[in-house]
Order: sequence, then structure tokens, then C-alpha cells
Amino acid sequence: MPSSFSVRRLIGLFFRSLFWSLNVALVLYTLLLYWLLYDLPIQHWSASMLMITLPVAWVLNMICLIIWLFANPWRSVLSLLALLAGFWLWPRTLVWNSPQPNLQGKSTLSLLSYNVTNFNSDQLYSKPSKQSRTRLITDWVIRHEAPVKCFQEFYNSQRHPVLRMADRLRASGYTYEAVLYPGYDQVPDSFLGVAIFSKYPIINQGREPFGIHAHNGIVWADIKVGSDTVRIINVHFESMGIRVRRVLNQQEMAGVRSETRGILGSLREGFIARREQILRAEKYIADSPFPVIVTGDFNETPYSVAYGRIRNKLNSTFEDAGRGFGFTLNRAPKLLRIDNQFYDANRLTPLSFKTFNDVPYSDHFPIYGEYVVNK
Repeated sequence: MPSSFSVRRLIGLFFRSLFWSLNVALVLYTLLLYWLLYDLPIQHWSASMLMITLPVAWVLNMICLIIWLFANPWRSVLSLLALLAGFWLWPRTLVWNSPQPNLQGKSTLSLLSYNVTNFNSDQLYSKPSKQSRTRLITDWVIRHEAPVKCFQEFYNSQRHPVLRMADRLRASGYTYEAVLYPGYDQVPDSFLGVAIFSKYPIINQGREPFGIHAHNGIVWADIKVGSDTVRIINVHFESMGIRVRRVLNQQEMAGVRSETRGILGSLREGFIARREQILRAEKYIADSPFPVIVTGDFNETPYSVAYGRIRNKLNSTFEDAGRGFGFTLNRAPKLLRIDNQFYDANRLTPLSFKTFNDVPYSDHFPIYGEYVVNK
């Protein structure tokens, strides 16, 4: 009896020591991520790959904290301190703001941004039974009251009345536009990619596709709002390439490995491409004589180089006026916020920010911000 008790005690001691060692390594890893995100000292794709794992590190620290509370409460302090040390990053994850009234009666600008996934046009033509999905998303886009609408993966077709979106928007009062490919009305079907439609006058605009015939790019427009002017920069950066469902649908381990390698390769290529694309967006921010709002599909999480670089120049509307987690991805892994709005805090004040999680017609949820333009 004493011998078996000693063996069990030794085994228990070994596993507790191993778990403690892993806990210490996890805390050191978490602190490394904090350092990378705080100063962005390394902007190599490998650093970006590490940064996006921060939520996983937080969850693992929470698990360690709970386990040690029951096994050895003093050891739970280590993970608790690691979590508290990242308090400055919590607003990137979860906020709880309330909409603010425009008490001073200043000019306001409301802005909708939506990756519409080509309005599901492929299903409209290939799967007639799913035409209702295209009608639902296009009707919702037309009905929403925002006077400025920014789209990613915008599609326009002359072949089907539902998809004559440019004409439908104009008929609804959006008589001003800035698009990635201005000659779209000369062809029956047009994948415009990035587009801005406005009820307010556009006094100047520009565009930059990322590659030949690419749907990713930047469109900017200087929009006259009363006696004020605001520059809207609509971006669609390189895709993250995360297709979790493809991995889950594999029947063989070889297929799982192949899809996983493909995802990792796409992540690497995406991080490299987005690093160059964010530099282009920064140029349009710096060149603007007017207050700036940057919106669109960033294809990166709040724990990334792209998010951090823009955040160093502008404020996040979600962080200052949003509520909840604000997840915008409507497909696996879902728990991601990759669509954003940023604003010039010196000359704009956000009144509200909303993610429409009840609008499931695209693989992204639309986001909406309302701003006061300060003199």
C-alpha cells in the first residue's frame, strides 16, 4: 500500500510539474505577443502569424487559471497577471458603448460598409432555387438608410433586374459614385470589387486596384457633407485564405494535412500582400486635407500589423462606439472581426457603431457608423 501510494504521488508530482512548466511557457509566449502588438517592432509575416494567436493564448491562460484555483491557488496568480497585463488590448476584443446623441446639432455622416460577396450572383444563375438569397441581400442594401454606402465584392449585371445594382442605387438617390473600374456600364456583367455610392456630392476621387483585373483595391472619395468635406477610403485587402470547412469536410488525414498546408500558405501570402497594401492606404490618409474615415474588409484580425498600423494613425470606431465582440465573419471560424471602420479623432466624433449580425445574406456582416463632423 505505501509503495503504490508513493508511485501515485510521484506520477501526480510529475504531471503537476509538467503542467506548471507549460503554464510558464504559455505566459512567456503571451508576453511576447504583447510586445509584438505594442510596438510592431517586427512586421515580417511570421510575426503576424504569431499575433493572430493572441485570443487562443488568452483562452489557454484562463484554463490554466481555473485549474490552478482548484489544484494550487497560488500558481493561478501567474496566468492572472498575464491576462491583466494585456488590459490595453481588451478594447480590441470586447466593448460596451452606448449610442450618443448629436446634442450640438453639427453635421453628421452615416456610413454603411458591406462585403456583399457579389450579391450571390453565382447562385442566382446556377441555382434558381436560391434566387431569394440574392433578392434579400440586394433589397436590404437598397433599403438601408445610410447616405454613404461602401461595398467590397460589388457586382453589377444588366442581364437580371435584381442585379442592376448601380441603376437601383441611383434610383434610390445615390447619384454620386466612385468605383474601382469606372467603365463597368459598358459591359453586361461587371465585378467592380470596391465601390462607394453617395447621396452627397463627391468632389474628388481616386482608385488603385491591387494587381491587374483584381477585385481587391482601394477607392477613395472626398464627399461634401453640408459645408464640410470628409475623405472616405474604402479598402479590400488580400484575403486571409482561411477555409476551415474544407478541412472539416476531408475524410482522410492526408486531405486534412493538404488543406491545412494550403491554409498556412495562404495566410503567409496574405500577410505579405497586406503589408504592402496597408502602405498604400496610409499614403491616402496622409495626403488627405480633410478628416478621414477608412472602412472596408481588412481581412486581418484586431491583433495584426494591418490593424495596428491604421490604429496608430486613426481611432477604431468599434472600440470607441461599438458594443459586444463585433464579429463580422459569417462563415467558419466565425469568431473574427475583419471588417472595420477607423476615423480621424481630431475632426470627427463617432455617435454609434453597429454590426448587423441579423443580416446573414453574405459571408460577411455589414457594419455601420455615424459620425459628427467637427469644425
